[in-house]
Amino acid sequence: MNLPIRLFYPCLLFTCMSMNTLSSSAESLFEPGTTEHTKINQGYLSKHLSLSLALQNVLKNDYQLTRSKLEASALAAEAESKNVLPDPVLFAGIQNIPVNSFDLDQEAMTQLRVGVKQMFPKGDSLNLQKSIVQHAENEQNFLYQLRVLSLRQQTEITWLEAWYWQKSQTLIEADRVFLTQMLEFMQSVYQLGGNNQSDLLGAELELIKLDETLLDAQRQYQQYRQSLNALANVVMNQPLLDDSLIHLPKQEIPKDDVLSAVLASHPAFQVAEENSAQLLKKVTLSEQDFKPQWGLELSYGLRDDMPDGTDRANLLSAGLSVQLPLFSRPQKTQAVRALKYKHAASENKRQALFQQVRFDLRNLGEQYQTTLAQRQLYETKILPTLSKQKDSAIQSYQADKGDFKVVTDLYLKEQSTRIKYQRLRVNEQILLSKINYWLSPMLASANAYQTSSESYASQSLMEHQP
Repeated sequence: MNLPIRLFYPCLLFTCMSMNTLSSSAESLFEPGTTEHTKINQGYLSKHLSLSLALQNVLKNDYQLTRSKLEASALAAEAESKNVLPDPVLFAGIQNIPVNSFDLDQEAMTQLRVGVKQMFPKGDSLNLQKSIVQHAENEQNFLYQLRVLSLRQQTEITWLEAWYWQKSQTLIEADRVFLTQMLEFMQSVYQLGGNNQSDLLGAELELIKLDETLLDAQRQYQQYRQSLNALANVVMNQPLLDDSLIHLPKQEIPKDDVLSAVLASHPAFQVAEENSAQLLKKVTLSEQDFKPQWGLELSYGLRDDMPDGTDRANLLSAGLSVQLPLFSRPQKTQAVRALKYKHAASENKRQALFQQVRFDLRNLGEQYQTTLAQRQLYETKILPTLSKQKDSAIQSYQADKGDFKVVTDLYLKEQSTRIKYQRLRVNEQILLSKINYWLSPMLASANAYQTSSESYASQSLMEHQP
């Protein structure tokens, strides 16, 4: 009785390993560059959500981007309204009427006076006001670009996390197929008296634990898919993501002197630069209050004829007024001082941001190198060693020198290690996404993201420039 049962175990192992081989062959159909991939590409894309499509939906439906465009247009219109003189003041009146007779031709000084007054702003305040609003418009445009970069990073990280949990489900489901077949076979063997109850209960427990792990992976996947929908403000109905992991562009982190020039072109620092420029212009505008404000007045006086019919000459008057900042000087001095402090604080904030980004990039670079080394270690040593160990255990068992439970344990250990390996692959791309967020000016001319089904290039970003 034991001999036939013993012979069935290798058959079970061979069947499960063959299923994994067929699964790997099926996945190879979706690798780019193959004829099969070209034939099924159209149907594949219809049910798979690529990172490119997700980002297009996110950028197309983001309310903040639309609002930023509207605010920039409003500031552009406001800037044009700033560089104009105040409206002139027209006046008219009858002057010097004799109150004893109210006769308009009695006195020579009685006249109908018509005139205009025009005030001129202090110093160069008109141009400065327009320049301040223009800097605010530029700041809004850079905030738009910063939002695009932020949405890209959020979309990439969320898509990558969703891909990891989708891949985990695939690996766990492969484990579950193996364990289910093993359990069914062990039940049949147990009924024939070939196994003890402890091994059977152990297999059932492993299957229950695997079901719980699969449910957790499904929950995590749905959570990140909902996050993608929230980013896109639309339900993206593709049930699955691309099978192949996206490879983001890799850029070396430059030295500090080059890094400062790169970061100066980043929207985050350009926003800070425009904010600092606004405050500097406001300082200059406030200093205009120390200059006098000039006014010009021109009037024309019409006089009636004298009582004997003799004509009286009409009168033309011109005047110049000036407002001197005498009593308000201390107040204006403090206002200028306050704006200078704000400008200094803005410069300090910009310098602090540079230092923070510099250290963050160094940290991200070190994390990336460590993750890369870990991933390569899994590829070159850990996974091959586990595979050899599993094959050795199978050979030992087939030679009647090993334990079947050791074989199954090694199989599950290998699958768990493959999941950890996928986690490292995803972490590697997430770190690149975080690095590329700050090095985006360096990637502007070569920002191509290759996926298994399409090229995800910088066009989607360039189309959303304000």
